[in-house]
Amino acid sequence: MSGTQLFLLIASPFIGSFISASANSWPNWNKVLQSRSNCSHCQKRLQVRDLIPIASFLVLGGKCRFCSTAIGINHLLAEIFATLIAVFAVWVFSGSLVLVSVFLGWVLLFGALVDLRTRLLPDEMNFILIITGLLVSFWQGGGQGLLYAILATIIGYGVFFIIAKLYLRLRGREGLGLGDAKLLAAGGAWLGPLALNWIILLGCVIALLGIITTSIYSRKRAKADAMISFGPALAMAIYLLWLIKGTSIGLL
Repeated sequence: MSGTQLFLLIASPFIGSFISASANSWPNWNKVLQSRSNCSHCQKRLQVRDLIPIASFLVLGGKCRFCSTAIGINHLLAEIFATLIAVFAVWVFSGSLVLVSVFLGWVLLFGALVDLRTRLLPDEMNFILIITGLLVSFWQGGGQGLLYAILATIIGYGVFFIIAKLYLRLRGREGLGLGDAKLLAAGGAWLGPLALNWIILLGCVIALLGIITTSIYSRKRAKADAMISFGPALAMAIYLLWLIKGTSIGLL
């Protein structure tokens, strides 16, 4: 294991904590840089021992040391997922592709957390993913790889754009946001046109499993017209398929 890979594994839970704070602050980017580490309930200044990713949450039992108010589990999940992203990137890839893979995973994690909170996917994030995806495709496949990536980007956006407009026309309300269309376009830029159907299929499966799990956990029956955030499912599908592509299984 190289020094870079070891550093990524050690730093990943701290990166996850920063990603969580950034997602909670979006679109006020300055908030995460200017705010101190205080309890959101009692405003007590948190100490270093309270800010150790994953470990502090477990030691404190998920509560503030001062007022015993429950700490949102989203922070813990972000730290765990950021760590898993790094673990799988180191396991599947080597060399520069490890850095590329953690970048993709961490940016997708940020977008997923924002979408869960606001039901919006930041245009800045989608734009960055599209541009970097095209660059990676050119790096891996030259001019032909770039051409396929551009084609996949256009098709990915077009498919969801048409579905969104048809749903709005037929049902009179939005059923699919254009942020999801841009995220699918980004997935196409990274994975190519043959991956688009897999992204959609796997994203739908993940979203369905999420609905079922939430319904069981909350003991409430899911409604047919309930609004859900599809971005996290798409983001997870894109990263899982990127890992599958790296293992050369042959689906893509």
